[in-house]
Amino acid sequence: MTRFLATLLVLIVAGPQIAAAAGGDGEGRKANRLIDEASPYLRQHAYNPIDWYPWGEAAFEKARQENKPVFLSVGYSTCHWCHVMARESFENEAIAKVLNDNFISIKVDRERRPNVDETYMLATEIINQRGGWPNSVFLTADRKPFFAGTYFPPESFKEILATVIKYWTEENDTLRADADRVANAIQTVMTRRVEAQELTPEALKAAVSSILEDLDAFYGGFTTAPKFPNEAVLLFLLHMAETDGNVGALNAVALTLDGILNGGIHDHVGGGFHRYAVDAQWRVPHFEKMLYNQALLVQVLVRAHRLTGAPRYAAAARRALDYVLADLTDASGGFYSARDAESEGKEGTFYVWTPESVRAALAPDDAKLAEQVFGVSEDGNFEGRTVLHFPEDPEDLAAGTGLALPVLNDRIAAIRTRLASVRAKRAMPHRDEKVVTAWNGMMIAAFAEAAAALGEPRYQTAALKAAGFLWENLYDESGLKRAYFEGKAALAGQQEDYAYTAVAFLALYDLTHDKLWLTRAERLGEEMAGKFRDAEAGDYFMTASTDTFSRAKSRTDGAIPSGNAMALDLFARLARRTRNPENRIKGEALLAALSGVSVQSPMASGYALKAADTLLRGETGPDRFLAKGVVRAEARFDRASRQLTVTLAMAEGWHVNADKPLEDFFIPTELSVDGMDTVKTAYPKALTRKLGFHDKELALYEGTVELTATLPATSAKRLKARLRLQACSDKICLEPETAVLTVPMHGP
Repeated sequence: MTRFLATLLVLIVAGPQIAAAAGGDGEGRKANRLIDEASPYLRQHAYNPIDWYPWGEAAFEKARQENKPVFLSVGYSTCHWCHVMARESFENEAIAKVLNDNFISIKVDRERRPNVDETYMLATEIINQRGGWPNSVFLTADRKPFFAGTYFPPESFKEILATVIKYWTEENDTLRADADRVANAIQTVMTRRVEAQELTPEALKAAVSSILEDLDAFYGGFTTAPKFPNEAVLLFLLHMAETDGNVGALNAVALTLDGILNGGIHDHVGGGFHRYAVDAQWRVPHFEKMLYNQALLVQVLVRAHRLTGAPRYAAAARRALDYVLADLTDASGGFYSARDAESEGKEGTFYVWTPESVRAALAPDDAKLAEQVFGVSEDGNFEGRTVLHFPEDPEDLAAGTGLALPVLNDRIAAIRTRLASVRAKRAMPHRDEKVVTAWNGMMIAAFAEAAAALGEPRYQTAALKAAGFLWENLYDESGLKRAYFEGKAALAGQQEDYAYTAVAFLALYDLTHDKLWLTRAERLGEEMAGKFRDAEAGDYFMTASTDTFSRAKSRTDGAIPSGNAMALDLFARLARRTRNPENRIKGEALLAALSGVSVQSPMASGYALKAADTLLRGETGPDRFLAKGVVRAEARFDRASRQLTVTLAMAEGWHVNADKPLEDFFIPTELSVDGMDTVKTAYPKALTRKLGFHDKELALYEGTVELTATLPATSAKRLKARLRLQACSDKICLEPETAVLTVPMHGP
C-alpha cells in the first residue's frame, strides 16, 4: 500500500461519523448542467453549488485540458445516505469551492449506468474493503480510479480532498501508479477465466450444503446484519427443493420468508418490501422500496406457496403486487423504479408509529390489538418509534389473543386498511418515476407467474400492458433502450436489459400461449448475443462498447441476478421452447464460462446455478415444454374430485404415440404419480393413421388431449406426475422423453 492510500484510509477510519448538515437548500441558486438530465437523481443535485458534469467525454476532456483529478459520485435518487452526503457536503459552499477549483466533478445515476457503477464499486471494494452508496471515487482523466470510499462525513471529506490535492500536485506519479494498479486489478477480476466445472446433481447438492452453512438458524437469511433477502439464493434453493426434494433447502427458504414476513422489512400497512434490514431479526429496515425487490420476492413467494401451500405466502405476494399496481405503476403501464427511504429529511418518517398515533387512528379495541400484534411500544424499535412487525408468528399471536387465526387475520386486514388511510395523509417519500427496462422485465415476469399460480386476471393484464409499453417505447430498429423518463427513452440498452426483457416475454408466452412473445424473446436473445457476447470467453459484457477504462462484466449476483445468469436462464428456456439448436449451443457456451465461478462461490451465484440446472435437467413446476417445444404439458389437480389432469397440446404437424401405439418399438405415452403405484390413468381415444416413415397404421394423439387420474386421499402438499412420451411428425420421431411435473395439491 502506498503512503497516499494509507493516509486517506486513516482519514476514513478516524473521521467523525456524525455531522450536522451544512449549507443551504439551493434556493435562489442557478441550476448546473444536471438540470437537463433525464434522471431524478441527477436533478436532485441540479442546484448544488458544485459544477457537476454528467458522465461523458466532455468532463474527462476538461480534466485533461486543466490537468485536474476527477471526483466521481455514484448514487441513486432513493438512497438515504446519498441524501445525507448531499445535505452535508454537496450543498456546502466551502466544499463546493474546493471541488470547483481543484477537481472535475461527475454525478452518475447507477440505475441508468450499471456498468459504470459495477466498475467503480469494484474499485471501492478493492481499495476500501467494503462498498455502498453513495460511491465516492477519485479518478485520473483516463478514467482510472486511484482512491475510493462511500459516504464521507463533511470534515473527513474536506481532509480527503486536501490530501488528494496535495498528492496530485506534489506526487502525481504516485497517484497515477496507484490508478494503474487498481485499474489492472479491476480488469483482472472482470476478465478472469475460471476453469469450467461439471455441474452434476452432486455438485448442485454440494452448492446447497455450502449455502446452508451460512443460514441464520434463528431468523433465516444468510448473514447477521445488515440482512438482505438474497432472492437469487432463495430461488435456487426452491428449485433444488422442487427438483430433488431437498428438505433442508425448502426449510431454509421457509424460515427466511417467515422472518421477512414477520419483520419490519415487510411493509405491514402498505404491502411490499423494503430493501434490507439493518438488524438480524429483520425488524428495522433501510426504508427504501425498490421495484426489483418487489419483483424478486414475489417470485420467491409464489414458488414457495406452490411447494408448501402456505396461505400467507400467497397473501404476501398479492399484497406486494397490489402495492406495485397502486404506487409504482405509470398510467401507460410501465413500472417506476422506487420509493425513497426518507421524507421530511428523515429516514422512515412515513412508515413508523407510536402508541399515540395508533390510538388516534383506530377504535380502542382495535388499537389495543394493533399494539399487541405489531409490537408497538413506548420505547419503539427505531429512534423512539416503532416499525410495525409481528413479534410472534401468526399462529402464536392468535393463541395469545384468544382469537381463531382466520378471525385474527380479518381483524388485522381491517386494521391495515385503516392505518393505510391515515398514513396516506403523511408527507410521501420521493418516488423515482424513471422506468428501467431490466427491472420492468423482472416485474413483468413476476406478474405473469403470479397470474398463472394465483389465478388472478388483473396480474395478467398488468403484465401484458407493461410488456406492450416496453416494446412500443423502449425498442426500435437500433435495439432496446435502458430507461424511460418524462416521455422519452434514453441510453442504449445494456445486456441485462435484453436478458430480463426476453425472459419476461417467455413468461408471457407461457401464460398466454401467444407465439408473438416467444418470437420477440428469441429476437432479443439473438440481438443480445450479437451485441454483448465475448466470443473468446463465452460470457457477456454489460455494454456493447466501453465508456470506462475497461469493458465491464458481471458474472455474480448482486442486488439482482447478474445479466449473465439471466442470459443462461433465457437460453435454457428457449432451448426447450424452440427447435433452434443455436439456443442450446449458446447456453452451453455460457454455462462453461460461468460454471467455475458458480461452483467456487455458490452464495454469489444462486441464479446461475438455478439456470444451469434448468439447461441440464429441465424446468420445474406443473407446466413443461417437451420435445424441443412441439409438446406442451400442463398439469392441474382438482381438490374436490381429487382428479389429476394433464393436458397435452401438440404443434401442428406433430403428435405423440398413444398409450397403446400398435407397434412394440414405439414408446407409448404414459402417466404415473410418484408414490401412488395403484393409480390408474384414463387415456383419450387414439387416432389411427399411417405416417410417411412407416407402412403400418399407428395409434397416436394430436392437437390437444387430456390424460386423467383420480388419486387417493392424501395430506401431501404436492405430487410428482411422471409423464413419458415420444413426439413424431410425418417424417421423423424425436427421442423419448420423461418429464416430472410438480403439481400443487392446494388452491391459489
